[in-house]
Amino acid sequence: MKLTTQVIIQNITFLNPLKMREKSTIKNRLAFSLAGLYSTAWTLSFAAVFWGFNSKNFSETALAQPVVPRDERLVPPPPLRVPPPPPANFNRDINPAFRNRPYRLGPGDQISVQVQRFPELGFTGAISPEGVIVLPLIGTVNVRGLTVEESQQRLRERFGQFIKNPQVSAALLVQRPVVVTVTGEVARPGFYPLQTPQLPAALAAAAGTNPTAELRAVRVRRTLPGGAVAEQVVDILTPLQTGIAPPDLRLEDGDAIVVPYKQVTPDRKSDQDLASRYSLAAAAVPVQITVTGEVSKPGFYTLPAGSGRISAALVIAGGVTGKADLRAVRVRRTLMDGSSVEEPIDLYTPLANANDLFDFPLASGDVIVIPQLDASTKNLDYDKALVSRSTLIKPRIYVRVLSYASGGLTSFYVENGSRFLDALNNLPANLADLRKIALIRFDEKQGRAINRSIDAKAALEGNVSQNPMLEDNDVIVIGRNLVERIGYVINTFTRPFRDTLGFILFFEQLRNGVTDLFGPSRNDR
Repeated sequence: MKLTTQVIIQNITFLNPLKMREKSTIKNRLAFSLAGLYSTAWTLSFAAVFWGFNSKNFSETALAQPVVPRDERLVPPPPLRVPPPPPANFNRDINPAFRNRPYRLGPGDQISVQVQRFPELGFTGAISPEGVIVLPLIGTVNVRGLTVEESQQRLRERFGQFIKNPQVSAALLVQRPVVVTVTGEVARPGFYPLQTPQLPAALAAAAGTNPTAELRAVRVRRTLPGGAVAEQVVDILTPLQTGIAPPDLRLEDGDAIVVPYKQVTPDRKSDQDLASRYSLAAAAVPVQITVTGEVSKPGFYTLPAGSGRISAALVIAGGVTGKADLRAVRVRRTLMDGSSVEEPIDLYTPLANANDLFDFPLASGDVIVIPQLDASTKNLDYDKALVSRSTLIKPRIYVRVLSYASGGLTSFYVENGSRFLDALNNLPANLADLRKIALIRFDEKQGRAINRSIDAKAALEGNVSQNPMLEDNDVIVIGRNLVERIGYVINTFTRPFRDTLGFILFFEQLRNGVTDLFGPSRNDR
């Protein structure tokens, strides 16, 4: 009994430390867990407090911005340029007579006819000029003016007389050419068969449109079955400018395409440039023109292909004269319908304001008229010296000089825009003759010679009024007695001259035949 009690006591004594050890381990684990939770909570609280502090003291943009100097910051790219939208009613008002209607068969169309279960009854070929096709078993069938569906129904009815519930199918293989008329501002007006019945194909068949074509108002005219004429206006320039699809207009037999004329003005220069470069523009060809008026060599001229401009016309005609009024140049043109138009062109204002010259495009048959400057007005707003330095004027003028010192009549060229002293510099002259000089010029309006006295000595001293600008075919007479003799001859025998040519021939005769005028006595000098 005692032994057993001792054993139990020993066991209890041995187990107590184990239990205490287990309790201590549990406490330690619990302590570490609580410490970990406490540390985590404290860390999260601190992070939240620190984040709130940052948000109050630092802006969000400051935390995300790179360090870049202000003057080197990137500038946002400019927005892309988008073409302006077309007008709301652009090619929307399509005449019902021009809407895509079912295609009507006619002579020249190639069709295919198939009959199920009976391939030997089929047909593939062109419709005859009479508008019929010939099939086995049923013979000839007239399909002129029918749609494909209507012709299919007619064939089904004909085959139904011999076959129970025939299954017939018809299809259009090749469409016949459509014959249309193209007229107006195109290179080659006429009648054209079109395999593709579209407006661009018609303009291409006529070799393209002219630079003066009004592409915003091309007209398509169609004669309806009742005899009425329907018209559709088509704008083909706006699609070129905006990139939108052109109108889908299918042409039919007998349609007429009229390309109207449009006056070319400086404000439409961009439209005209585009119209002359697009795919349907007419190819450049030689241009035959007439140049008349105040030009050096009036006449008929042919401008090479690609150079049909008014500036080239003036250059080939030798340039305008000093009497030309470049503010009122006119171009006369005969249109296809027989009517004529006249285009006023101002060539002076671009020179005076240093602007781009509007180089008017010419066409074969054009007549360029260069008017004369009105001498009855002062023309204070017209700088003749400026015009004389331009490339539009005749580069040189012809001047004649009569004097005893030179031994008779002397002729030479001077630059256009030259003045009296420029012609006098290279001529021998006595000092006594400098105050007795006459400038003789033919006035076409008055039909007579104008005699103006000039004091060359005063001109040399700087008197501008005595140093006038010279014009083509001017005659300078030096010497008192010679001035009196020439004046007497002109006023007595040859006034008025018929024209400038008569004025020139008079002085040429002096060169060749009137020798006594140049052999005066010593006292005459």
